[in-house]
Amino acid sequence: MNRSFFLLIRLLVLPVVLFALSGCGSAPSPVTYHSLLDSRPAGPSATQNRLAILVGPVSIPDILKSAQIATGGDGGRFRLSDSHRWAGEVDGEVARALGELLARRLGTEQVAIYPRSHHLTATHQVLVDILALEGNLGAEARLAVRWSVVDLHSKTVRINRRSDIAEQPTDSSYDAWIAAQRRNLDRLSEAIAMAIASSR
Repeated sequence: MNRSFFLLIRLLVLPVVLFALSGCGSAPSPVTYHSLLDSRPAGPSATQNRLAILVGPVSIPDILKSAQIATGGDGGRFRLSDSHRWAGEVDGEVARALGELLARRLGTEQVAIYPRSHHLTATHQVLVDILALEGNLGAEARLAVRWSVVDLHSKTVRINRRSDIAEQPTDSSYDAWIAAQRRNLDRLSEAIAMAIASSR
């Protein structure tokens, strides 16, 4: 009777143990890291040596402070991805991306990212408040920003604006969604560069 009892216990426990072991043996999903910075080399542009741009500070919503990429946003609901993450902090990513884009558009290599400006005597500072960086995969990538341009010679705010920009990703992948957000930042840099050029 004891042997039969222990045999029954083994038969009941063995499938549970095998199921647990099979779950433990599965490989975790690989993590892909994404950047908002376009690393492609810039085309030639005329240099405007008198322009020196300080980009930042950049403020972001709390949801974007996570390393996990947040998509969605409709009705205040977001989805955080475990397998797709930002290569750096989002405020830094935005600042560096805008700095590169403004350097290309304004034809200057004198660009610094706040607060690391000790090597640069800036003529203009760009303040950025990200209101939204969201949208659904395959549907839309949205960027809403309040931004200001400060003339550092006169210590006056020359321009205060809001930009609402949207691009449609080419497919439903994270790569396409990030690429669409890069295009949004490019359009934002165009508006900022035009504002700086017109305020001189």
